[in-house]
Amino acid sequence: MAKPKLGLVVPLLTECGGVTSVARFLRDVALDSGCFDLKMISLCMDGRDTASVRLLQPETWSRGIIAESSDWEGFPYVRVGARFSELEFQRYKPNPVLSDQLANVDVIQVVAGSGACANAVIGLGKPVSLQVATRARVERRRRDASPRSALGWWRRAMSEITDRYDDRALLNCDAIQVENQWMYEYAQRLNKNRPVDLRYAPPGVDSDVFCPAPERHLARDPYILAIGRLGDRRKNLELLSRSFVAIAERGDTRTRLILAGKSGPPAGFWQIIDQAGLRHRVNYLPNVSQAEIVNLYQQANAFALPSDEEGLGMVLLEAMACGIPVVSTRCGGPDGVIRHGVDGFLVPLNDPDAMARHLAQLLSDIDINKSLGRAARQRIEATFSVCATASEFVDTWKRLFEERCTELN
Repeated sequence: MAKPKLGLVVPLLTECGGVTSVARFLRDVALDSGCFDLKMISLCMDGRDTASVRLLQPETWSRGIIAESSDWEGFPYVRVGARFSELEFQRYKPNPVLSDQLANVDVIQVVAGSGACANAVIGLGKPVSLQVATRARVERRRRDASPRSALGWWRRAMSEITDRYDDRALLNCDAIQVENQWMYEYAQRLNKNRPVDLRYAPPGVDSDVFCPAPERHLARDPYILAIGRLGDRRKNLELLSRSFVAIAERGDTRTRLILAGKSGPPAGFWQIIDQAGLRHRVNYLPNVSQAEIVNLYQQANAFALPSDEEGLGMVLLEAMACGIPVVSTRCGGPDGVIRHGVDGFLVPLNDPDAMARHLAQLLSDIDINKSLGRAARQRIEATFSVCATASEFVDTWKRLFEERCTELN
């Protein structure tokens, strides 16, 4: 008997970041379960997408939307464009090419930052499960707070429209998995008049790959580590730079700051570092392999997450899995992962002194550092490892498939 087919739908699959990490996790969960055949689709989320019909390129109008086959980490996927992709809301609408690609799947699992893109697959006669981290209104609040140009006002308008699409997705999906408590409560309020399979179900981290080193040499070459899309304003690298300067002003002359990510820190970060004369103690590493990232985690004295907003923060889970204590802002997702003073520290938003104080404590007190690191590893193994989280998703897919079979019969 043929296995049911799961369609895993992801915006910008090959981009780095949390959504791609969650997609990787769910791909592996589906394959390792042995219960499903898998088809992966990457959705257009870029106005310049070459598979899309573009409003400003009339030559694409007659050509239509394209479905392009490609390969991601050894697994095939199909990239599907949108109609008039320069308009953000157009990327959230169904189109016949996408519908054709999903015609032979039984259950659709969407992975998203905010849920708007799930609208592209709602209404196709297939059950839709949505794994979602946040809302566009929350995710973009800093960027949209004070528009100063026509482009800024345009982006703010697109965010308002996207926010409506976010709510529409949450009101029409058959199952919803969220990554933090505030998003759970929001989805629950929105769906108060209809039954929906709503779960707090964060993705898991591979605790075999992300694991502690046999030995940590905390005093040999101390460094603070930060990994992610460093150029993203939500990551608030300026906060980290001010905290690092404060640590140096406390008399620390040895500790380095190591940054890794596809995009480098913004100009404001370097300006603060240069004004303090600390450029020689900051290293930015682009295009780092997974093996190199694991090694960076394993030997770090501390991991810093200075974000304004995080749905969860996969890098947070990876660092903790490697036995590294984390100092994070209270920015959403980390609030439900870190137990303050037990396996890491949580500090207020935009408080460089608080972040510097806790980072300095982890640099100077090796006993506390190791104690929190051990507790962080235990926290991941018990609650946020693949073994601890995979069943939530497999159970949902099985239930949705069985309910669909019942309806069809």
